[in-house]
Amino acid sequence: MKKLIYITIASLSFAIISCDKDFEEINTSPNDSPITDPNLLLSSTIIQTQNILYNAQIGGDMGLCWAQQWSKVQYNTEEKYTPRRANMNSFWSVLYANVIAEATNSYELAGSSNSNLQGAALIMKANALQILTDVYGPVPVSEIGISGNTKPKFDSQEVVYDSIINLLDRANSKFNVGSGAITPSADLLYAGNTSKWKKFANSLKLKVLMRISSKRDVSAQIQALVDSESLMDSNSDSAELIYTASQPDANPIYETIVYGTRKEYKVSSVLIAKMNSLNDPRLSVFASKNNANNYVGNIPGVENPSNYAAFSSPGTKYLSATLPGVILSYAQVQLYLAEAANRQIISGGINASINYLKKGIQANLEYNEIAPGTTSLYIDQVAVNFTNSNLGKEIIGTQMWLALYGQGIETWTEWRRTGIPALSPVENADPTVGVIPRRFYFSTDSQNYNNTNYVLASSTLLDGDTMKSKVWWMN
Repeated sequence: MKKLIYITIASLSFAIISCDKDFEEINTSPNDSPITDPNLLLSSTIIQTQNILYNAQIGGDMGLCWAQQWSKVQYNTEEKYTPRRANMNSFWSVLYANVIAEATNSYELAGSSNSNLQGAALIMKANALQILTDVYGPVPVSEIGISGNTKPKFDSQEVVYDSIINLLDRANSKFNVGSGAITPSADLLYAGNTSKWKKFANSLKLKVLMRISSKRDVSAQIQALVDSESLMDSNSDSAELIYTASQPDANPIYETIVYGTRKEYKVSSVLIAKMNSLNDPRLSVFASKNNANNYVGNIPGVENPSNYAAFSSPGTKYLSATLPGVILSYAQVQLYLAEAANRQIISGGINASINYLKKGIQANLEYNEIAPGTTSLYIDQVAVNFTNSNLGKEIIGTQMWLALYGQGIETWTEWRRTGIPALSPVENADPTVGVIPRRFYFSTDSQNYNNTNYVLASSTLLDGDTMKSKVWWMN
């Protein structure tokens, strides 16, 4: 586990009126730099990205509950597909106004003398854009950051994805130049290790390409990544923010459920049934036992407010203050490669797919601190030599769903892409939606202040600005 130092970042706005000669010079602290440190801006992009993703009302209510890994025994309106628009608005505004803006500023302030910091800033911008377009569909990219343009157009997802790939390729070019350094204490992912940042860039590109692999031929690009041997190759390469044990820098899930005593969050009956069918040793990590010393999940969409203790809460690890905020894991990378080989996107066929699958499962079981002997037995049981791609698709998709446990928005997004495991809408679901949500509503700010472009963007979605509309890469 990485040992990182946390920095509190404050953004201040000043209105200075000068009346006396040399007033500003006299009243400037010699300890305050007039230039914002771009390393601190990079820190801020990492913290704010993970804080919004791990926000329990977003990553929990509209991520893990929609992917049916969690379920709420009370206050489950979002679980039944009637979300609070304010949460969707904050998701939009944090990623655009804070993360993308600060990543852009970090890049510009770093300048050509620090290409390594520029590369890291480009990665965080690409990551934020992917999250946005995967959640909303068409979003602004080509006109964001243009001075004086307060009403940017919404670009199609194809255009957004091209921009994301370009950002990651540019990041790689910056690391190849290799000038400057990232301040270790400000780098909350890799403590200044640029070789790991480069692996992150390439692994994120793999994720980007796999997400659109049903719409484009990405074989050559992914094979090139495999051949480059520059992807994550161990759990130590995973991109994850390590939270602290104390407020306000603890994991947001802990802050809501434990510190905020919101005990209505439980694991779902769907998760427990699936894990029991696989004899999965991670069940004791993902969930805690109920008051009868059993693992009992709540049926998604059903309220049971009279007896919270009858249902299993998320496990101790996943309610820990120091639970890492995972951006991309080595396990997820290996499972993408397993899928790519199984679908013949890359070379190797079924044998290669099984090998990648085993590595992905082992990595996630190690992350969840499962004993090595138990890990070996489980891998032999699950990663049996499947003889056809359809069986492989089901096994790999299920293992991806399990490996992403705790990563709410990412879990829901990967489920939307693969449809594995098979899920049905929850009990008592909003009948006007009728399906497990496929996207977020656009922010109300877009409607109020950028209405012309909002209307144009909504018209490109089959069912308009509703949660029924599929994003581009969905089948």
